[in-house]
Amino acid sequence: MRFGEVVALDGVDLTVPDGAVVGLIGPNGAGKSTFIAAVTGFVAGYEGTVTLAGQPIDRLAPAARARRGLRRTFQTTVIAPELTQYEYLTIGAGRRLPRREADELLEFFGCPPGEVPVSIVDVGTRRLLDVAAAVAAGPRVALLDEPAAGQSAAESLKLGACLVEAPRRFGVSILLVEHDMELVRAACQEVTVLDFGHVIASGPTGDVLEDPAVMAAYLGAADVPVP
Repeated sequence: MRFGEVVALDGVDLTVPDGAVVGLIGPNGAGKSTFIAAVTGFVAGYEGTVTLAGQPIDRLAPAARARRGLRRTFQTTVIAPELTQYEYLTIGAGRRLPRREADELLEFFGCPPGEVPVSIVDVGTRRLLDVAAAVAAGPRVALLDEPAAGQSAAESLKLGACLVEAPRRFGVSILLVEHDMELVRAACQEVTVLDFGHVIASGPTGDVLEDPAVMAAYLGAADVPVP
């Protein structure tokens, strides 16, 4: 993916298996959000192929990709404050959402009761509501862009437990973009690391997070040996 002379993503190859939670991490400016935007069709002109359930979806607009089963959240929540949580979930689901199903989603992700208006919900909970709305649509894959921002360490670990359970509970696979390494460690089976648009490590989470190249990218440590 290029923006003029800047190569934002270069040869990135990533797979989200069925029923899995995998992570995409990297320093600020590494290309993580650009990757999500390209995969979901919010930026055009990328090279390469995006496939969903074995079918290429590169010619599809964002709404068509969403209907095929690819949903995303954003770093900045844009929920209309006049809506109740029930109303927002219904919009996210794109269908009439039974109250029982909405209540299950809100309780699962730790949100207040559905009648509560978005205007009095804190930023961290709004991010959880975004995740619940994405899952309410019943996608094959949900791409979550920093859902733990604005949450305490305890809240973040609780979210991690929810994400681990979500594939079995709701039939959704998850790509998690996050800076909270404790959340990544708790939730993700595998992790891919970007730095300046390049993949510098990919594999089981524990192995990747202990990779010297990954630590150097995050810490900027010149004395960390990089293979």
